[in-house]
Formats: sequence, structure tokens, C-alpha cells
Amino acid sequence: MVLRNKFTQVSALAFAIACQGGCSKSDGDLSSPQSRLNDTGITWSAGYPRGVNDNCNAAVDLESLPGKEVIKGDILSQQDCKRGRDVSAGNDADGAAGFVFRKIGEKGQALSADAQTWHCVLDEITGLAWEVKQPGDGVYGNRGLHDADDVYTWYNPKRGVNGGAIGDWNSRYAQCTGYVEGQPATYCNIEEFVSRINRQGLCGFNDWRVPTLTELASLVNFGRSSPAVDAAYFPNAKGGFYWSHSPDAKLEERAWAVNFQFGYSAPMPRNNGRHVRLVRDWNAGPDKIDWNTGAE
Repeated sequence: MVLRNKFTQVSALAFAIACQGGCSKSDGDLSSPQSRLNDTGITWSAGYPRGVNDNCNAAVDLESLPGKEVIKGDILSQQDCKRGRDVSAGNDADGAAGFVFRKIGEKGQALSADAQTWHCVLDEITGLAWEVKQPGDGVYGNRGLHDADDVYTWYNPKRGVNGGAIGDWNSRYAQCTGYVEGQPATYCNIEEFVSRINRQGLCGFNDWRVPTLTELASLVNFGRSSPAVDAAYFPNAKGGFYWSHSPDAKLEERAWAVNFQFGYSAPMPRNNGRHVRLVRDWNAGPDKIDWNTGAE
């Protein structure tokens, strides 16, 4: 079962590589957001010519080489698990496998890694802050605006950025917190959800938005599945699709989403109910917070 899961993850990585950043730099001060690329989360290796390992100790199986193949030089040391912050960071205290996260409180204050309650997470590599979902119970709309169960359709009425179609307003289905039939501001689509969160002022900010495909894919940890994200910082994450703000360039009735079961990306019909995790640029973060003490 372990090998099967890992082969599935390798396939997912190949499918999504165009949307996922490569390994991040390992040097420099990471005490404030840096706007760089995250590592992949892969901490295990593949053997040659076949086999997936539980660790990064790859090897060549000489008895299994096809035909008269002769191995010359080092063909294994460039594997993902031997490069990037997952190797250089030394520990997972601030995020697994080279990711660097900081918990953020309800007023935008930095919290310690062992904080038991937090509302947002700052990715110190990419410089993006993310919404944290609250526990779900399998029922839509009964755990507040950040209910992990809630789903939304893709909707964007702005020409020039919606890919040629506005999507689905979703006036029919009570799939999220606060839905009231006949009241558009309560409908379960991504645009109305953003408006509600910004009126609330999540973590002290009102400029939250739906992430682009590239931004959303930066959260994926390909070394994990169901969910393919660091659950220590993003609890209650679902192993399904989460909407991005990116429309499909060829199919105007679809938009891109990221699957957090295995981490791959795919264009989905806009009238599908999918999860959403909002993001914002942490422009004010370093000026507002003492990153050494966490004090404002």
C-alpha cells in the first residue's frame, strides 16, 4: 500500500509540475516573507531501474538493468529528496519538508508554533498568507464562515479576467454558511464568499482573494496525501478540489482547481461545488510584526 501511494504521488507530481514551483533556495534569512518558490515535499527517492524507497537512500539494482545497459556516472544524486530546504533546514519545527509557516492570530499577530488556536497561516517562503478552516462535521454551513465543509461555485462577472464566461451564480443551493434564498450576497459562489470574508476582516485584513493556480499549487506537499498539505498548520483540510481564480484558457465553462488528495491540478466545470481557501499578499506583515518575538 505504501509503494502504491508513492507511485500515485509520483504520477501526480508529473501531472502538476508545470504549476508547482521547484526547490527553494536554502540560504538567507527566513524571518520575514521572501516571495520565493516552495520545495515539493518529496523526501523519498526512486531506485533504478525501478522501485520507490521509504527514504532518500536510492540505489541501482544491477541485476535488473535491461539488456546490456551500462551505468556511467552518478544518476541518483540529483533526486528531489537530496536538494532544497527539506535537506538544509534540518528540522520540521516551522513546517514539514522545507516549508516555512507561521501561525497568525485573529488580529494579525504572529503566534508561536505550539499555539493551539490560530486563524491564518503565513508562508514565509512565498510571502502569502492563507485562510485556516474550522472543523467540519459533514454538514454545510453550521460552523461559521470558515466551515471546512462548505463548497462554492466558480463565479466572476468581470470581463477580461473571467475567461469569457461568468460561471455559476449558485442561487439555488445552500452549500455554505449564511445562505438565504433570494439574497445574492449570501449565495455560495467564490466572489460572494470573498466579499463576506473581507467584511469580516479575517486576521485584521480586508483584502483577501481567491488564489491563482500557481499560488494555490505552492501549498501542495507532494510527500503527503489526503490531504497533500501540512496538516499541522492547515488542519481540517479536505482531500478534494479547491478552486483557484484562474480560468481555463481553452474551455470557458471551466476553471482550474487543485486536488488536495494527491496535489494535481485540473480544469473543473464552474458549476461544481468546490472548496475555497483564500489568500492575501503579506505586504504589511513585516512592518506590523516583530518576527523574533511575535509581538505587534
